[in-house]
Amino acid sequence: MKAKKIRKLIICAILFVILVIVLIPLYWCIVLSFDRNALTNLPAFSLLPGKFKWFNYEYAFSAIPLARLYLNTIFVTAVNTVLSVFFALMCGYAFAKGDFVFKKFWFIFMLAVMMIPFESRMIPLFMQYKNWGMLDTYYPLVFGSFAYVYGTFFAKQNIESIPDSLRESAFIDGAGEWTIFLKIIIPLSKPLIATLSILQVLSNWNSYLWPLVTIKSAVKQMISVGVAAFNAQQDAIYYGPRMAVAVISAIPLTIVFLLLQKHIVQSIAVSGIKQ
Repeated sequence: MKAKKIRKLIICAILFVILVIVLIPLYWCIVLSFDRNALTNLPAFSLLPGKFKWFNYEYAFSAIPLARLYLNTIFVTAVNTVLSVFFALMCGYAFAKGDFVFKKFWFIFMLAVMMIPFESRMIPLFMQYKNWGMLDTYYPLVFGSFAYVYGTFFAKQNIESIPDSLRESAFIDGAGEWTIFLKIIIPLSKPLIATLSILQVLSNWNSYLWPLVTIKSAVKQMISVGVAAFNAQQDAIYYGPRMAVAVISAIPLTIVFLLLQKHIVQSIAVSGIKQ
């Protein structure tokens, strides 16, 4: 018993050291974002700003339209997350519980498409949206959400664990497929929905290449492209303002992860019901 406690303490100590190693750079980033002296010279490491001021944040908001970039990214991220997760659940339900011709073929075909790198499809997609007159709009960023292949695969694997007896009982009571999907599958898939939502929010918020290619107007751009443009246009190093921009751009992701992180673990036991 004593050896078990000692082993547990050692593991906790090692994890604590790793946590400190990970958090120190993040904490220093926040400190530098409030340090008025962190411009062309990098101050020595300290736990508190050498000269606490809001100057770096004021400069960041005046240099680039951060508020507009925030709104653009929130809008695209929200729309893409809702569409991609909803259609992934629909397709996952169809592949898990449905019975249609060539079901296995279409599932394998879908997975094969997922294995094709996006970079190899980017030029044909760009030409397609150019011919449709959709460049410099949000349509190229949204239309891809209707085919969330990884989400469909993940949803299928989780929905398969939901007992068929629930679906059969609902059929006996006169429920249709839409009723079963909306009132049984979705409520039992909350951990799955949270997990897919986190993945989509992270993917859309950090998306850089595709928005850079399809969006030309600076006021329509995403936060990731705006931050990269801000870092590229500075002749001086300007540590403080760059850290301020990094902190501002990371706040929404941090909030979303803290709110939904518990559902990631729960997703391994989606329904909690056994046959």
